[in-house]
Amino acid sequence: MNLQQLRYVRALVDEGSFVAAASRCAVTQPTLSNGIAQLEADLGHRIFRRTTRSVALTAYGERMLPAILEALKAFERVRDLAKQTGKALHVSIGISPCVGIRMAEIAFELAKTQRPDIEIVYRESNLTDLCDQMKRAQIDIILAPLDLRSHSLPDCMLQHIYSEPLLFVPRKADIARWAPANRVTVRDIASEQFVLVPSGCGLAQVTKRLFDDNGCELNRYLGEASSYAAVEDWADMGLGSGILPASKVSDLARNIAVPIVDNGQSAKIDYFAIGKPNTIPSAVFTDIWETLEVGSVPPVSTASADTASAAYDWCL
Repeated sequence: MNLQQLRYVRALVDEGSFVAAASRCAVTQPTLSNGIAQLEADLGHRIFRRTTRSVALTAYGERMLPAILEALKAFERVRDLAKQTGKALHVSIGISPCVGIRMAEIAFELAKTQRPDIEIVYRESNLTDLCDQMKRAQIDIILAPLDLRSHSLPDCMLQHIYSEPLLFVPRKADIARWAPANRVTVRDIASEQFVLVPSGCGLAQVTKRLFDDNGCELNRYLGEASSYAAVEDWADMGLGSGILPASKVSDLARNIAVPIVDNGQSAKIDYFAIGKPNTIPSAVFTDIWETLEVGSVPPVSTASADTASAAYDWCL
């Protein structure tokens, strides 16, 4: 029995197929299959039940899996601690592009003050990829927008961090039409065509939920922008309108962006911390997590429902 064989078991459980598990472990499929077969021979029991179409844990495998995962986690913890001896303790933080590095730094400012022995290491990616990395025990905390009703999360802790208004950015041809408005409802803008960013970042899911809750169909532009700045550019080119968090609307778009109201209140996007002590000791994780719970990120002014400029005050 060796650690590589245990890693093969974890990969096969997570991926559900020998091909995907071998790719994840960067080995050939026969190498992974033989490694697991050798482990089963050493243990004297089958860990997996194999058919031509599927692979699943046996009852013995179900009993053994928690111990295998714990052994791998213990080894990875020892390895990480050995690397960090005499150095700052690295905490792996995943952030959605919708959050951005500026707000992430504000969120962890108190943690870095109270724990000067830690070093925050950021990874920016879409929410789907970040959750996958957390599932693989590569990330300790994720900051991202989240629609709790439509997103499946890994087994973890969850904490609401802050909210900010959503603003409607009309396409260039319709700017004059929307200029008199100091607010719009979802029904007001339901006939517009919208340019969206990839769904994995979280904003697209929140936008779709907003329309669904108001009984409106979201009319999506067939293409897809790669960034929030691109949404503005494409709106300026007339390809479609945009819906963006206040912090992602540029200075140039301030005068044309209109706050969205939902049931008489400012429509907002909610940001959450998703956490699990994967690469750091639980005590360190708790210290960091508690600084997030006290609300270190400044809330967005609710006055933003009245004027577009007020929506920007909090982020300048």
